[in-house]
Amino acid sequence: MLTRLTLAALAASAVLCLGTAAQACKVPDGAAAMQKELLSHLNAERKARGLPALVLSAKLDKAAQGHACDNAKRKSISHTSSDGGTLKTRLRRAGYSFRTAAENTGRGFASGARAIEWWMHSPKHKDNILLRKAREVGVGIALSPAPDNKLHWIIVVGASK
Repeated sequence: MLTRLTLAALAASAVLCLGTAAQACKVPDGAAAMQKELLSHLNAERKARGLPALVLSAKLDKAAQGHACDNAKRKSISHTSSDGGTLKTRLRRAGYSFRTAAENTGRGFASGARAIEWWMHSPKHKDNILLRKAREVGVGIALSPAPDNKLHWIIVVGASK
């Protein structure tokens, strides 16, 4: 069930990420397995510090995947969308009412494990992963256009109202 929800969220988000040339966002082969790996490493870091595991949220997945697609098209690691939107804007568009939320972006990590490792060595990114009030997570993964072909990673952690 979790895998079906994840794949459905990734597919739906990719369809929503149409560019001006009507080109769909490229979600890499094996994205569901990559998401699962990232989630495993993220929750291992939280567990090691006595924090509860985060569960996947379809709405957070939608927000994260949409931003991963946007960043991939621009070859960017920005927290601001190409239309000027912020995390708050993206969460509202995804229908996620939140009490707390935070976002990490990254580019070029070959795996979810590497993304978490890098973020854990960056104080602000680490704080987001270990956000005490967070209960849910969304993961976005997109591939930038050739010849760049880099993976773009987004995690959004949060707690709904």
